[in-house]
Amino acid sequence: MAEAAQVLKELVEAWSVQIDSTSALAGAVADATAKDDKERREDGREPLRRKPGLRALPATEVGPSFRLTPWDVLHALGRAAVLSRQGAGRGLAEHWGCLKYCQALDGSPGRYMALSEEGLNPRRHYRTVQSGELGIGFALAVAERALKKRYPDHLISVVDADIALQAGWALAGKDVKRRDWVKLRPDFLLEAWKPGEPSKVVPLACKGTHAKGSYANTQLAAASAQVEAVHIGPWDQTPTLVTSTGAARAGRHHRARAACPR
Repeated sequence: MAEAAQVLKELVEAWSVQIDSTSALAGAVADATAKDDKERREDGREPLRRKPGLRALPATEVGPSFRLTPWDVLHALGRAAVLSRQGAGRGLAEHWGCLKYCQALDGSPGRYMALSEEGLNPRRHYRTVQSGELGIGFALAVAERALKKRYPDHLISVVDADIALQAGWALAGKDVKRRDWVKLRPDFLLEAWKPGEPSKVVPLACKGTHAKGSYANTQLAAASAQVEAVHIGPWDQTPTLVTSTGAARAGRHHRARAACPR
């Protein structure tokens, strides 16, 4: 019982998460995009359509760091992981999304959130799956905070993009596999809603990695092609958000990188 009580206590302890959303990052992502486009041309493939003009989030929406609890991250992941047609299993699916990493996050001596010994144990979690799913949790936690500052007095909802798009397009099957522009789509749609006002919808593509920091630039370049797939209204007028979350090797604290076009 004491061990369970300790786990619950650690889940609600706040730690700092480093945020990297700068013009330097946007420039590095642009370089990664140009490199990928060049390689595609050399291989005889067409460059991807990408969201143009990625830039840093305003300092008023996200600073160099802010504090989160592990539960903030896991709750965001649990809500996002619920599948369509879940029926009576929806609550169980959401609960499992929260529980499976309940001992994966801890605090570092520098007071930053970090992977715990449990989270670093490859026998318990596959690295790729873990980095991807924790990347979703951190991305949504950061994105929701940023949108609440951008749109005060609005309710922020998260919708799985596949579920939202499934009503109008075929998203699976042999034909779809041959069409890159159909496979590339956002991971989530964030809706800022206020009674009596039109909804603001922000497509989000989120990545996660255990690799070195520069790999995040490649991930963000790929994410820029995902969010370009959805436009609401005139072309290039839909604000989007791309993120990459990584556990740095030095100190192993979590660092979220984010960029948006406007």
